Amino acid sequence: MRAREKPAVWEERVEAHRRSGMTIKAYAAKIGVNPNTLSGWRWKLRRRAEREQPAADAPVDEGEHSFTDMTSQLAAALGDDTGVIEVELGHALVRVRGHVEREALAGVLEALGGRAD
Repeated sequence: MRAREKPAVWEERVEAHRRSGMTIKAYAAKIGVNPNTLSGWRWKLRRRAEREQPAADAPVDEGEHSFTDMTSQLAAALGDDTGVIEVELGHALVRVRGHVEREALAGVLEALGGRAD
C-alpha cells in the first residue's frame, strides 16, 4: 500500500482520467490504483470546486468595475453561429448551435436524465 499521497497527486490523476475517456475501473487498473479511491477523489474534488465557485445569486462587489454591454462583441464572436442553446443538467452541459431536430435533442436530454416534454 502506498503512503498517504498529497491531494495534488490525486488532482493530476483525476484530470488525466477525465482526459483519457476511459472508465474509472480501466484507468485505475492502468495506473495501478484502487478504482474506489480514484472515484472518491473525483467526487471530493468536484465538491471542492463547487464550494469554491461563487453562487450565481451572490451579490457582486463591483468596486472600481462597472457594467459593460458586450452584446455586439458577443454577436460578432458568434458570427454565423445563431441559435445557440445551452442546457445544464447536473454536471452535464449540452450546447447546441444551429438547427437541431426536436427528437434528437429530446433523446440527448432524456439520456442525461432530463425531461423532454
